Amino acid sequence: MVTGILVILFIFLGAFFWRKKQLVQRFNENVKIAIDYMIQEHPGQYSGDRNAKSGVFIFNAERTNDTLKNVVIKKVKPLHSALDVNLEHILLVSLEGAAAPKNVSVRFKVVKKGAKIEDLKGVHIRISGVLNFKHGNPKDFTAVLPIAGLYQVARTAKSVDLNDTQVLGDIAELNLSI
Repeated sequence: MVTGILVILFIFLGAFFWRKKQLVQRFNENVKIAIDYMIQEHPGQYSGDRNAKSGVFIFNAERTNDTLKNVVIKKVKPLHSALDVNLEHILLVSLEGAAAPKNVSVRFKVVKKGAKIEDLKGVHIRISGVLNFKHGNPKDFTAVLPIAGLYQVARTAKSVDLNDTQVLGDIAELNLSI
């Protein structure tokens, strides 16, 4: 009796881990996403609340499969205890006819009081959603991706100055979502 329960448990755990590996592999075969970040210069810069600390994750997506139309990101979860993302809307990265990588962004909040967030390079983010192909059914995916580093405007070594109007125009083009 106990042996039968252990065998069934082993089969279910094996199926769970196989499915999870399949979802990650599906993502890696079809799309490359690099994640950068920006942290606000002063509290309340994005929200208006003078006590709130927040920032933006920027997803730079590029397809590796020509039949991939778009990527729909339904969940974004930073694997850092002081950060939280409240994704109110899905993120849609349209890759059809895209010669250059596409950027979308999502805001994050620092939820721990007194947390010093200075460098997020290497912190991982778990994303999940759906890959939509030209001729076929949508396919679910999940992935854990590292943050590449601080977002650089126009891929230069210049740091982001949020008081610069040109930089603000470039950021506005990223389709910031709340």
